[in-house]
Amino acid sequence: MRIKVLGAAAGGGLPQWNCTCPNCSAIRLNQPHIKSSTQSQLAVTADDSAWFLINASPDLRQQLIDTPTLHPGPAKGFRNTPVAGIILTSADLDHVLGLLLMREFTPVRIYATRPVITILQKNSFFQMLDRLPGQSRWTEIEPGAPFDAGNGLTCTPIALSNNLPTYISEEDRASLNPTGATIGLILEDLHGARAAYLPALPSVSGPLKQLLSTCSTIFIDGTFWTDDELQRIQPGTPLARSMGHLPISGPEGSLATLRDLKNIRKIYTHINNTNPILQEQSSERRTIEDAGWEVAWDGLEINT
Repeated sequence: MRIKVLGAAAGGGLPQWNCTCPNCSAIRLNQPHIKSSTQSQLAVTADDSAWFLINASPDLRQQLIDTPTLHPGPAKGFRNTPVAGIILTSADLDHVLGLLLMREFTPVRIYATRPVITILQKNSFFQMLDRLPGQSRWTEIEPGAPFDAGNGLTCTPIALSNNLPTYISEEDRASLNPTGATIGLILEDLHGARAAYLPALPSVSGPLKQLLSTCSTIFIDGTFWTDDELQRIQPGTPLARSMGHLPISGPEGSLATLRDLKNIRKIYTHINNTNPILQEQSSERRTIEDAGWEVAWDGLEINT
């Protein structure tokens, strides 16, 4: 199984267009020891031919252009793609806006839970994915139920949160069953190699921790270093936990909670532009590296 990180940043990317935090400013000044990053996006293949996108970021067009293995093949016709499907972990905007880029008359299979499919199909924007009959092929998936995506890739959705995106109206909230609103994924190939992808992790239960211990590589929510990271920059903004993101630091943060996972490649991804781990020489970066963690970056490739 090959995994490519097409984007490692949280919503807004790095630098964020309206932000003058130390990290965004450092990027604009071309300072060393920090890399720019597009919004969170993963691609995975189990046969080096068919690729599956995990989510569809707003930066997807450029990410596909920057990744030659995801280019169409001239010998395969006028319009084609090695992208065999898209697996959504939520209906959050930074996970679904890239779907609108897939409207260019090429069939696309989209795997998502029932609340995510309901939310997106109700929005007229996403009807543009059906410019041809049957162009979008929606496939419902359920937390805890493995599904065969094809081409040697098996995926198991993991229920993480029933929190619906903030853009959902109160009327729609009342009518929706939110079960499976946010999921993680266990990815497995025919040889039994397993990886986990959890870009939005609100908490770590005992069963989840046990499941992660069966993987050779885990990509974990690294959005914020502290719970009040945004509030320190702009008072009145929400806490990390209230947004469904377990912070990295602290006695109950992901670094401490997952410290006893051994012999596993552990990678933080979906990293907010304000997070100090993005600075390669920061004390926070040294803390996670000393604990055996890595920071994802655009272009990182892993073979499991």
